[in-house]
Amino acid sequence: MSQLDRRHRRALPAARRLAKLALVRWDLLRHRNDPSVRRWKGVLAGASAGHIVVPSRAVASSREEAGDFAAHGLVKAGHRVLDVGAGNGRQAIGLLEMGVAEYVGLDVVPGSVEWGNRAFAGEGKVHFDLLDVTNAMYNPKGTQPPEQAVFPYPDASFDFSVAGSLYTHLERMEVAARYVAETARVLKPGGAAYMSFFASPPNAVNSGAVRSVFPREEILAAIEEHFVVERTANGTTTDFHDQWRLYLRKPAG
Repeated sequence: MSQLDRRHRRALPAARRLAKLALVRWDLLRHRNDPSVRRWKGVLAGASAGHIVVPSRAVASSREEAGDFAAHGLVKAGHRVLDVGAGNGRQAIGLLEMGVAEYVGLDVVPGSVEWGNRAFAGEGKVHFDLLDVTNAMYNPKGTQPPEQAVFPYPDASFDFSVAGSLYTHLERMEVAARYVAETARVLKPGGAAYMSFFASPPNAVNSGAVRSVFPREEILAAIEEHFVVERTANGTTTDFHDQWRLYLRKPAG
């Protein structure tokens, strides 16, 4: 690869990030009179690592997802929640408004963890922790192999765990299986989990960090070792955002 090509590979992500930041500022201006956007402005604007989200869309989607989790009996007020692959904390908004007792975000991007702890500092029992494992897209300099990941929490610590758009970036099924096992370990007996995947079929198997796709039967084998599958949804097309959604329960026994 030439020096020019290397410069281009560095410049394109930087340009996209600047464009996203500009879109965030524009969205905040357009929705400056929206109470919900004003309420969460401090945790939606200014992030420079991880996924940069448009504030008005982030609030709406977080509320919608939290409502979906609650409607299916996965989470309720007073629960202690773990968000695996928390990014900059978008998922926390709807859960905090619901009244969860504690929200813990776990992520492999150091900048996102630092940002989340600053941005949510005034939100009560909210904190973010770093899982310093290697990921080609999000943490190429991680110090631990991801297939040996250990979540930094005792057994049976949480009532509910959410992992939206996490398994879609884990590259290898053995890593995904490890994350599933660790999620089960830190959940209380009878606790619930939500996970989403790109599955094959209908997608082609892919080990890239941008869009990891695992065989459907391997996903189920890893999950059913630890969870009961209560419901599944979506994941029927090859659309870029059509993920297979799984609503899970850790056995009470």
